[in-house]
Amino acid sequence: MSQNNELVSKGDFILVDMTGRVKDGEVFETTLRDVAEREGIYDENEVYEPRLIVVGEGWVLPEIDSALEGMKIGDTKSVEVKNAFGEWKKENVKSFPLKEFLKNNIDPKPGMRVRIGGKLALVKRVGGGRVRVDMNHPYAGKTVVYDVSVKRRIADHDEKIRALIKRRMPKVPLEKIKISIEDSKKVAVEIPKEIFFADGVQLVKFGLARDLKKYVGFEEVVFIERYDKELLGKS
Repeated sequence: MSQNNELVSKGDFILVDMTGRVKDGEVFETTLRDVAEREGIYDENEVYEPRLIVVGEGWVLPEIDSALEGMKIGDTKSVEVKNAFGEWKKENVKSFPLKEFLKNNIDPKPGMRVRIGGKLALVKRVGGGRVRVDMNHPYAGKTVVYDVSVKRRIADHDEKIRALIKRRMPKVPLEKIKISIEDSKKVAVEIPKEIFFADGVQLVKFGLARDLKKYVGFEEVVFIERYDKELLGKS
């Protein structure tokens, strides 16, 4: 049977293009570069390519996960999600002294986004020495729509390994990562020097090791880092 005629099932590795938008409103997320550029949300730090999803594993919103099951390769579907970013709560609208902002060299204006206690907030009103802000998510209480397109299913064992690595290290070309499968229980992954000192690289490796254990069955994952003359300098 052609892969295109087979239905997507729970546990399948699939590559999916996704575009999220507020219902009857703006696009806020996409895997497609041309859509990002057209909608004015292009980010040069993002990698625009189909997203790996293991169906049913909670890598996407539950409504999307459910919609993917039963689709065919090449199918496109629009999935409506209510309160995808939580409900809008009145208690998240708060007022703070203006002097607290000025003390941090922030001159708040309505419509400006500011960070308060690690959270982003929207300035609603400034007056009487007070600043009123909305700390709800920008899309809280709104219905969003995701257009999802199933591009391909990954069935090959080695390709699944590469796809899991790519998910954790999206900006690293796969040809720079060497993979050695010693047996069915052990795999070695050689990390390129470009990310030796990247922020959060240890968490990335830990997450990847867990992925390779859970989804491919390896019991041991070895990471190799080679420090050559270029990195160490002259002795």
